[in-house]
Amino acid sequence: MERSNGLLEFIPGARPILQQITNGQPLEGFAQNIRDSIREYAEDAQSEIEKGHNFLHWVLTRVFEATEDDATDAIVDGANDLGIDAYLPVDFSDDKIYLFQSKYGTSHSMEAIAKFKEDVRNLQYKDISKMRPELARLVTQVREKNLKIECVYVTDQKVEYQNQESLEIFDIEIIIQRLWDRIKKPAAGKKAAIKLESKLKYQNTLLGILKLRELTNFVTKNRDYVFESNIRQWMQFKTTVNKGLRETLQESPNKFFYYNNGITIVVSDFEELEENAILLHAPQIVNGAQTSNSILDHAKRTHNLEGSITVTIIKAADEQDQNNITKYRNSQNAVRGKDLVSLMDFHKSIKSQMENFGYFYEIQAGSFDSKAKSQQSEFGGDSTYNKYLPENHKKVIVAKDAIQAFVAGIEQHPTESYSSPAQFLPRGSKYDEVFNEKLKDDLRLLLYPYLVKEYAKRILNYGKKGGHKTKRYATLFFVAVYFKILHEKILLTKGDFKEDVAKLEPIFKSVKLNQRILKLTDIVVTKFLEDTVVDDEMTAANTYHNFFSHHVWQDSMIRVIEKKIKQEEDEIGSIKKIVQDLF
Repeated sequence: MERSNGLLEFIPGARPILQQITNGQPLEGFAQNIRDSIREYAEDAQSEIEKGHNFLHWVLTRVFEATEDDATDAIVDGANDLGIDAYLPVDFSDDKIYLFQSKYGTSHSMEAIAKFKEDVRNLQYKDISKMRPELARLVTQVREKNLKIECVYVTDQKVEYQNQESLEIFDIEIIIQRLWDRIKKPAAGKKAAIKLESKLKYQNTLLGILKLRELTNFVTKNRDYVFESNIRQWMQFKTTVNKGLRETLQESPNKFFYYNNGITIVVSDFEELEENAILLHAPQIVNGAQTSNSILDHAKRTHNLEGSITVTIIKAADEQDQNNITKYRNSQNAVRGKDLVSLMDFHKSIKSQMENFGYFYEIQAGSFDSKAKSQQSEFGGDSTYNKYLPENHKKVIVAKDAIQAFVAGIEQHPTESYSSPAQFLPRGSKYDEVFNEKLKDDLRLLLYPYLVKEYAKRILNYGKKGGHKTKRYATLFFVAVYFKILHEKILLTKGDFKEDVAKLEPIFKSVKLNQRILKLTDIVVTKFLEDTVVDDEMTAANTYHNFFSHHVWQDSMIRVIEKKIKQEEDEIGSIKKIVQDLF
């Protein structure tokens, strides 16, 4: 059953909902995370009425991207609400107005949809003098401005109902799909114009010459989405290439055209207008983030921005084509596996889930640094999980670091993740062995090993800053031993550790309990490192680095680990009883 998707493009003060429905279905973990987020937000209430208000507020801010204040002002649900729960825009600045009816939980019914339509039809005949002030103001504005009314029915339930003219249903499946489409296609529904000095058309591609000032205007106006498909965000002036860009712009702007490879913009479509103006549909700068931002930075420093650049505009509606263009056109700064993480659906889902907990999952190198300070400050993390992190932690979790800890702990490959983490990143030889269709996109799989790794460094003196001659190399080994103890001895996991990820949550939220497990792990690891058999193996390995890269997880060493774990049976038994009570 087809559904309309053009309702929101005219709502002022909020970025439009994606107008382009993609073929990609939301990943399972992403969908579950949305359901959990709605439930937690709604259920944090003292009454059923408040639950409904909370749900509606969640929808207005998350799905329709109203600000917190606008969402609060928009909700008019209450006694004698005329069947209207909320409205947008709140400033009546458009010729349309969107009236919302919200039903949370069992309050949804097909009769409620019919009644909503009937209430809106009767709205123009109601006596304003008998209305609540905020409703009287709303109805007055509708009548005086002759606003076109669009109805939006939202619910956390699944609805079998075909959208009709002036009525759109946002059930749980549509909500999830729209949010998934937004992170998959951030530029969908966007349009932007640029003017070329000259151009040449070849099939679905335009080759053109673009003034640097024109590029600066384009990036400035569309920066909130135009780099989202780029493998990397701006790397500031950390690379030799970027330093060269700055020097050329400062000293020889007329040579910039000759020295630079140009930029690539991928679009879903383009329209050739008069005087070499081009209207771009869903534009994404997939190669040239470094160039564009260097020019933008230079423009802020000087008003004399001269020079031109080559631009390639490619129509590529197919997602796979766009990803390939992104990968193969990135050459000025070396593209590593960790940069390609930004093109993978699994990690886009994890990024979205992490944001719900206040963490920025950096899947594009430099993407956090490119944000304004005010935007960075929005990431405060989770009050419980922050206890595992250093006090000065920016609440940024770099994808490469999280993957490395995940492979060491959950996958139990500490030597491989230590010696060659690149093999588990996109394009790596073992990426598909780990990140395949069998792996559920559950943020806990990446967040929890990362927290263990950071705690080991912060509290237990592992890593380079710890100073211990052996433990400085043993951080990932510690992560592996922790999850080995937790799963095999405490949770009694049989087989794949990933299957018990849900059981980890109450443990990680019980910080004092988990600190006992972490301390126990440190005791086991310390005793292991002091064992003479291990010492002999370290000598044979020649260096500590070589030992932890290749030797520490071989059969003879695992037998020593098992022996040291067995020596802590009493503490393990005590912890196990507490954990059983949690469930």
